[in-house]
Amino acid sequence: MVYYTEETPGVNKRMVAGYYLFLCLIGFAILLGPTGSGIPITLLGDRVRGAHELATPDMGDLTDPESCIGGSCHTDEFNYWNETGHATAVTANSTYVFIGSHVERTWADFNGTCAQCHATNWNNATYPNTHDGIDVRCGACHDLTSPYYSVDADTCGICHTTSTNPHYFVDDWANSAHANSLTDLRGNSHASSSCMHCMSAEGFIDPTATDLDPNGAYNSLTCPACHSVHSADVVNPAQIRAVNSTELCGLCHSGSRYPMYDTFTAGPHALTGVVDCVSCHGWQQGAHGAVTNHTFFIVNATATCGQGPECHEGQEAWALSQLEEIQSSFDALVSDFETEATDFEAIVTAYNETADADYELTSYVMGVLDDAASTVSYYQADSSSGFHDPKGTFDALNSAFRDLLNAEAYYYENLPVPTTTTTTGGGGVPLDTLFIVGGAAGGIIVGLLLGVLVGRRR
Repeated sequence: MVYYTEETPGVNKRMVAGYYLFLCLIGFAILLGPTGSGIPITLLGDRVRGAHELATPDMGDLTDPESCIGGSCHTDEFNYWNETGHATAVTANSTYVFIGSHVERTWADFNGTCAQCHATNWNNATYPNTHDGIDVRCGACHDLTSPYYSVDADTCGICHTTSTNPHYFVDDWANSAHANSLTDLRGNSHASSSCMHCMSAEGFIDPTATDLDPNGAYNSLTCPACHSVHSADVVNPAQIRAVNSTELCGLCHSGSRYPMYDTFTAGPHALTGVVDCVSCHGWQQGAHGAVTNHTFFIVNATATCGQGPECHEGQEAWALSQLEEIQSSFDALVSDFETEATDFEAIVTAYNETADADYELTSYVMGVLDDAASTVSYYQADSSSGFHDPKGTFDALNSAFRDLLNAEAYYYENLPVPTTTTTTGGGGVPLDTLFIVGGAAGGIIVGLLLGVLVGRRR
């Protein structure tokens, strides 16, 4: 860089001065233009708050959503909010207030009860109770001071609890695995930053975030992780961050460790086209009809299976018997496989430690055993005991059992040295070998019969 001095000939003073002025303007633009600079608005604190106050000095309580549009400030957010239940659930005339299509209240009744959640800035200290307008407006969730919003569950909990209305989502959520996601993660010695995209609200909302410390001041999987209050990309009534609950759950519950999405979408319930994950895992009967159970546990299988004609209404006993048969067959087949695999692995390991072991043979059969065990482990990680996809699950497990049996047969056929024993069966084959192969054959036959039985019963 050329610095101007009186002694430097040939330097245009105006050009140099203009250059430095240009640099200063860029610096001011970076400081004052958060949206253009890429600097998060929350880092600018008082500057942004000051801009809010200067632009709309009467917006201190955020009671007028249209004031947030300003010139072109939050137009997209406003337009989407204006189509949601927060903005449209309540209508009124001079006499009555209507909440949805089933609740009618006089203004006095509304102010004394429903307004605490269906209006903004409801004041319980006055009588009759007052508010700053019906609907859940910007000021119900946002503040003009930094941070301008929070991704914890506290804000949603102001209304969505049993103490205030029948939509007790936060109460359910507090008893769910989602609420304890970070506690569970921090108890794992393998916890890392990469886990945080499915175990924290901040990581789930922003998949590009890096270096999220599992022990940092982050939130578990709270309401805003799955629900976006005013995102133009969300087009469903529940405002979830996907086209339906199955696709939302599949953002985390997929892959070899958590294959629930993969198995469910290949199974009969998903293929009907009328069942999503929450159709079973989120169903419960509320005071005003079915509402989503945010524990996501199936608390009443009979009610869940018989919730309507599109399910097994009137056939609940049959449906539950199918569920029990599938899951008990799965557990029995997995138990047989694990016993057989453990015994065979012990035999191969012992042989592999002998001086004359055929390492090529043991390496091959152990590889087959590992692949078969991985298949079984995959379907165990699905956690439905075969119910998400009975046919696919039993086909895969029986195939894994067959591979194990074939590996055992190949191993004994290719042993270069007979196994040491004092008692043999017909043809000089050691009895322990006969017992092992016989037990394996019995296991696969049981597995196949169970698979066929479940397939026929379905």
